Amino acid sequence: MNVKSRSHYVGTKCIVATICAGALLPISLAQATEGGGSGYPVGVNTVLSGKMPPPGLTAFLYLSDYKAGETKDSSGHNKANIHNFDLDVHAMSVRVDYVYSDVTLFGAKVESRFALPLIDGKVSFDVDTPRGRVHKTDRQSGVGDLTLVPVILGWSTPRFSQLVGVDIVAPTGSYDEDRLLNPGRNTWSYGPWYAFTAYPFENLEVSSKIIYLMNKKNDATKYQSGDEINADYNIGYNVTKEFQVGVNGYIYKQVTDDEQFGQTYGDGNKGQVFAFGPSIKYQTPAFGIVLKWQHETEVENKSKGDRFWFQTVYHF
Repeated sequence: MNVKSRSHYVGTKCIVATICAGALLPISLAQATEGGGSGYPVGVNTVLSGKMPPPGLTAFLYLSDYKAGETKDSSGHNKANIHNFDLDVHAMSVRVDYVYSDVTLFGAKVESRFALPLIDGKVSFDVDTPRGRVHKTDRQSGVGDLTLVPVILGWSTPRFSQLVGVDIVAPTGSYDEDRLLNPGRNTWSYGPWYAFTAYPFENLEVSSKIIYLMNKKNDATKYQSGDEINADYNIGYNVTKEFQVGVNGYIYKQVTDDEQFGQTYGDGNKGQVFAFGPSIKYQTPAFGIVLKWQHETEVENKSKGDRFWFQTVYHF
């Protein structure tokens, strides 16, 4: 595969490039899932999500910034007991893929990958208590949870490519149940997923990656977050061979209730988010980058904010 073909894979999925909206927040804020986060980094897998890299080793670098000034309840309103909410999470993540040149299964090419993030986050807010309003703040940095995908199968035609796999999120990240912030989630998660990239017209790309994530119990808090569905998407138009502009984002919905000590937590604490924004991809025969902005709306039981991405790739 030549360098030009390799650069075509800029912006493909990073399994865990960054913490999701509010993922660092404590259970006491009662956001969707424990702390409002997810083992899957919503919004990362937009551009060319159904494309498998060329045979051999490919490394991806992802930088992201998430800023939120609101946290929503089950009705989509600001939480009544939380004031002056401010969340800022930065992440740098590396993903490594290996596509086997001499292995096929069910007519598909075979790939393995892993991803690991480094996270720096800070949060501050005022919370109403029986003793009055109290200010809370925290900042933490550290390694996040490792994601492994042992086997990915990929099929491709000139106008349609598709991938299937299962994400395994291992609780390797820094965690302490007494913190306001945690880079890790202290729980295993498993997510079967399907991704595709289609070209209905020569210069028009339509891509999506859809995952169903199942969370195990957090042994430290006895809290089990509900199952989640997320669909990242991209609709991009190639103005030239090197330059693409598009609309990207994600649709997130929690489909089962959270539980603690074997009972439903509150009203189920199920969250949802719809995010959209512009994306730009530029590629040359030797280099390519993707820049993305994703604005969140229709938010329930999560923080509401904006996510910014810088993504790039190199094939060895």
